[in-house]
Amino acid sequence: MFYDALLAGTLGGLLWLDRFQVFQIMISRPLVAAPLIGFALGDFTVGLAAGLLYEVLWLDRPPVGGYVPPDVTIASVSTAAVAVIVKQTSSVSITAVVFLSFLILLPLAFAGARLDYLVRLGLGGLAQKAEKSLADGFGPPLSRYFFGGLLLGFGCAFGMIFMAVLAGATLVDIFITWFPVPAQRALELGYYSVPLVGAMELLQGFAEKRHIALFMAGLITALAGGLLVGI
Repeated sequence: MFYDALLAGTLGGLLWLDRFQVFQIMISRPLVAAPLIGFALGDFTVGLAAGLLYEVLWLDRPPVGGYVPPDVTIASVSTAAVAVIVKQTSSVSITAVVFLSFLILLPLAFAGARLDYLVRLGLGGLAQKAEKSLADGFGPPLSRYFFGGLLLGFGCAFGMIFMAVLAGATLVDIFITWFPVPAQRALELGYYSVPLVGAMELLQGFAEKRHIALFMAGLITALAGGLLVGI
């Protein structure tokens, strides 16, 4: 478990930098980041199932202006890693394990939003120091501030993911073992409630019928994929 948490934290920290520090090519989105974590830990399907929940639930939360949305990168990466670790030793279905992991680690998305805010404050401080260094004409090279900012973001994301995976895997493994079969079946069905909640919220913002039709086609495809994962 320790090695898996270390790997998830390292890879997750690098993917987290894509949010607003480097590249910004959307590899930090849950539907990309979580499957990558699942693949790295040996189960791409579990990672995809975890990423789907966060992607659909927070599609309508763009970081516009000063708004910092819930950090679905850290949450989805941690959920994927925890679900993969638990599934390695459990005979419970993928959807049940992923949904329980999702329920336990969901608060991490809101804690991650606070982390985003603190990292941005830290980056602002580094930027002010870099400006002062340029104005004074001496001091450390600008590259040191740049890489210092990357190290700050990576370190914070790594620490949160690493600790979340260790604690989350322990809790999910305990609960999934204690739950009777009916409760496990309820978790399986509960998995599909999350995309439906996300769908209803998105439909409120659609003004044209063609948008609704395209969305419903995508939703049906996603649910069909989820059913195949459950099978």
